[in-house]
Amino acid sequence: MKIKYFAWIKEITQNDEEEINSDEIDNLDQLKKFLMNKYPDLIKHFNKEILRFAVNQEYIVENIKLNSKDEIAVFPPVSGG
Repeated sequence: MKIKYFAWIKEITQNDEEEINSDEIDNLDQLKKFLMNKYPDLIKHFNKEILRFAVNQEYIVENIKLNSKDEIAVFPPVSGG
């Protein structure tokens, strides 16, 4: 699956995007655990629940099943004005 990072998350991961092996990741909660293990600096942001996710360009707020063809975007909250 493809993971895309936005804003300051790119600085933490040092990537705009990456492909990951989805054999070990079946759902959004498992993806979050994977990302926290790979990028420990993200842990505090996951704990505060400030990171947002979109799967195939749709905002997701619950744990959903993922598959190898999914594109997941990880981004901070967006405010408008």
